[in-house]
Amino acid sequence: MEFLLTAAKPMGQGGPAALFLTILPWLIFIFLFYYLFVSSPMKKKQKEFQNLMSNLKTGDKIVTNSGLYGVITGIQDRTFKVRIANNVVVEMDKTAISGLAPDEKEEKK
Repeated sequence: MEFLLTAAKPMGQGGPAALFLTILPWLIFIFLFYYLFVSSPMKKKQKEFQNLMSNLKTGDKIVTNSGLYGVITGIQDRTFKVRIANNVVVEMDKTAISGLAPDEKEEKK
């Protein structure tokens, strides 16, 4: 009976070290894929957005996450006052702004 049990065990097992060395290339591949295609572009986009937020000033034309276009009329710590129509000024959180509005001249080209 012992003969059958020892024969069923594969020969040449290296233990945990061999398993780790087998998985190591896949772990490196997954880490590089995440860094190159997820983490790095996300950090770049976040840095550009922070730069945009710090450079916004009164009179800039913006677009919000919901698609509203407007002009900044006032800046507070956490909010902007945005004119979206004649005599219509709303107060929006800074996180509601998605970016600068494209100029009409650039759209016609």
